[in-house]
Amino acid sequence: MNRRAVASLAASALGLAGSLGATLALYASASTSLDRVLEERLRSAGVTASELLERGETSAASAARLRAVMDGNRLEGASLLSPALTVVADAAGRSGASADLLRIDPARVERAFRGDASIGRGYEVGGVRIDTAYFPVRGRDGAVSAVLALEAGEAFSSGRAALRRALATGVALSVVGAVALALAAGRWERSERARETAAARAARGEAVARMAAGVAHDIRNPLGIIRAAVELVRERGDAPLDARDRRRLEDVLGEVERLRRLTQDFLELSADVALHLAPVALGAVAEDAARGSAAVHPALAVELAHSLGGLPPVAADAARLRQVLANLLSNAAEAGARAATVEGAADDDAVRLTVRDDGPGVDASVRERLFEAFATGRPGGTGLGLAVSRRIMERHGGGLALVDGPGTAFELRLPRCPEGGRR
Repeated sequence: MNRRAVASLAASALGLAGSLGATLALYASASTSLDRVLEERLRSAGVTASELLERGETSAASAARLRAVMDGNRLEGASLLSPALTVVADAAGRSGASADLLRIDPARVERAFRGDASIGRGYEVGGVRIDTAYFPVRGRDGAVSAVLALEAGEAFSSGRAALRRALATGVALSVVGAVALALAAGRWERSERARETAAARAARGEAVARMAAGVAHDIRNPLGIIRAAVELVRERGDAPLDARDRRRLEDVLGEVERLRRLTQDFLELSADVALHLAPVALGAVAEDAARGSAAVHPALAVELAHSLGGLPPVAADAARLRQVLANLLSNAAEAGARAATVEGAADDDAVRLTVRDDGPGVDASVRERLFEAFATGRPGGTGLGLAVSRRIMERHGGGLALVDGPGTAFELRLPRCPEGGRR
């Protein structure tokens, strides 16, 4: 894992930790404040109810008051307990029975009989927290005669549920934010890697271009001299040349021509030869390239799609575009393809040509470097044709790309000219 990837993960982890820390701190603070508010509400209800019950009412009257206290404060229960832990009065109307020891805290009840009120956590039912409060109820003589027991459940403390939902939402948003940060950091890391790769490729291309210019300049003149000398020997030989000697001279001229084309490719990489732009019908350029391919590679059958005839004209150098198409068809033939098709399409922004063949496809080992100079997967290939072709398309403001499909397929893209092709 490279340093940028580690930095991206670290940034995401720090963002998640910071966001979760802030969320949990806010939750803790809000929970503490809410508990304090609920405690004060329960204390207020208990103190008020115990003062009302101090006047020595009947059991039925006490039950009615307890019911009013329970309903008014949305409590789970309200009852009066005797020192023997029997129910003196209950909001539900039950009295005389022993208190449920699973619901009350005898120690806190005993404290209340000594005059010490208390509020705290009681018990849980089905995961719901029930808070309990015990308040001394004094008789007319001032002595504690009973204890008021209140039970506050989910209805009383509904704010806790809302707070838990807020916590879950905050945690979810923190995770989403961290994921978004990680994705953004990942995209930035990939873009930086792509930028560095492009910069390195450009630097290599510039070095190759400088080298190519020097090599082409040094080779082109001697090639011209060799060609002229061989042609002169062929035309002015003192004795007639036999067939074998003529074939050898033709072989020499063929190799000279191959080297001339190679030096021309070098020059294409090293210098931007001026483009002669004019309205061009891409269908006519494709037909011209197909005819040239038939003459040089008769084993390759080239089919031109009907869609080529409906393409809008583009402002381009027709000779350069023909060079690109001819190079793609030549590559297809030399790779072993038997058939190739040229199709066209246009949209609001661009005009596209797709050259597709039934060959073996591009080897995975060169796919990433396919358009770099000297990258080739074909024995005997120079690796310059596609680099030159892409350069030509880019100088037109378009591009050349390998696209998916059976065999090998390349897409040529040219910007669509407004107003019928006028630039």
